[in-house]
Amino acid sequence: MMYCVWNRTSRRRRNSAPGVCRAYRRGRARRRGLVVAGVAAVVWLGPQTAHAEQQPTTLAQQQSDAERIAALEARVAALERSLRQTNERFGTRLEELEQRLMAPQEVQLDAAGQAAAPTLENAERDVFQDELARALAALEDQPEQAATPASAPAADDRQFTDRARNMRELNPEISVSGDVFGTWADRSGDPTVNRFTLGEFEVAFQAPLDPFSQARAFLVEEDGKVGAEELYIDWTTLPGGLGVKFGRFRNDFGKLNRWHNHALPQVDRPLAHRAFLGEGGLAGLGVSLSWLPPTFLGDYNELWVQVTNDDNDVAFSGRGFDTPVITLHETNYWDLSPSTYFELGLSAATGVNDADGRFRSWLLGADVNLGWSPPAEARYKGLELRGEVLYERREMPDGTRGSWGGYLYATRKLGPRWSIGLRGDFTELPDQPGESVWGLSPYAEWWQSEWAKLRFQYSYGSRRLEEDERDNRFSIQVIWALGPHKHEKY
Repeated sequence: MMYCVWNRTSRRRRNSAPGVCRAYRRGRARRRGLVVAGVAAVVWLGPQTAHAEQQPTTLAQQQSDAERIAALEARVAALERSLRQTNERFGTRLEELEQRLMAPQEVQLDAAGQAAAPTLENAERDVFQDELARALAALEDQPEQAATPASAPAADDRQFTDRARNMRELNPEISVSGDVFGTWADRSGDPTVNRFTLGEFEVAFQAPLDPFSQARAFLVEEDGKVGAEELYIDWTTLPGGLGVKFGRFRNDFGKLNRWHNHALPQVDRPLAHRAFLGEGGLAGLGVSLSWLPPTFLGDYNELWVQVTNDDNDVAFSGRGFDTPVITLHETNYWDLSPSTYFELGLSAATGVNDADGRFRSWLLGADVNLGWSPPAEARYKGLELRGEVLYERREMPDGTRGSWGGYLYATRKLGPRWSIGLRGDFTELPDQPGESVWGLSPYAEWWQSEWAKLRFQYSYGSRRLEEDERDNRFSIQVIWALGPHKHEKY
């Protein structure tokens, strides 16, 4: 049986809750310590005063010492009275609390004979008991905190980390992307339709080399051939907002030219891209310089200057570095609202278009992008509106020829898995003066997850790029990805 409080009226001990007992004992010990300290001060001052009286002093000095001693004795007496009053007040209060805590409580039984839920008085008692124990413990901690020297040094909380990279961290991120589709058309004899096709099989390696640069490699199997679609090192932390890329990469011309096939918004590239840049788009081996200037138009601006080998035999000659292709691109970005943004880009590229290097071609482009996605419902709602206009000026032995084309598409997100869209195309044919083609392509996408999606698309063309006949085709496409390189867009 545990006792902690002495009842002065009944001259016997009473039980208390353990938390209250401990807090009360700590408070009583603290008060006793203060009384002992006061008495010790009086005892210590007594001999000092007696020794002082033995010295030859003047009457004024003796009176002054006597006054100080009397003042100290009065302060000690007042302290003792205050401690006694505090002790009596806390003792009376604790006795009342003990009487309330130890009073017998009636337990009510319900119809099933089980103990009923605690009454409000019991609940209040438990809460009050906990609060009292916490308050007394806090009072006990205050003298200890006050006694702690302010100049005590803080504990050394520094942590040391080993910056050595283990073999796992040295391994690059490896991912695989697949693009498989089937196409059916209302004609025969064309090896590109009425069959299933492996559009692209891509293996990607990506890793930071050090705090200043990173490297990427994208190996692609297409039409039975394996090659490096992109392979470059990229310095992204140069001073002045500069960045340098060296290797093989897809040129920053327009918007969709930079995207890999598995990241395209439709099954195929727009007609204008295929007519002016070819099926593979504009890419080459060279160097790229990017710059983030101070904002001058919109909320974000970036400028690219790229010099690459001439590997494109549709827009240019394909002669290699003897006649390099120079590409310029500038982009401007605006945040119109928390859910809407607008982007405007300008592009230019130039290179020779004949084997002798006597004639030159210029490509100009402007791309726009409007995106809407409410932050609270981004998983269920969204709209993307994107378009691009291209103009080509080509020098020929019989004069200069100009052609233009463009596309516009809109994709509407209907929910977390479904989206629908429509793309419109128009382009003049650079190699066939006076000829043009237009087309419409409605499509629907179903996302199984972030790593796999299914696309259905119907495409109508007023004619084919190669032959003067209408083009009707239906495609089913499956795109999947393993690893961190998902459906990446630039």
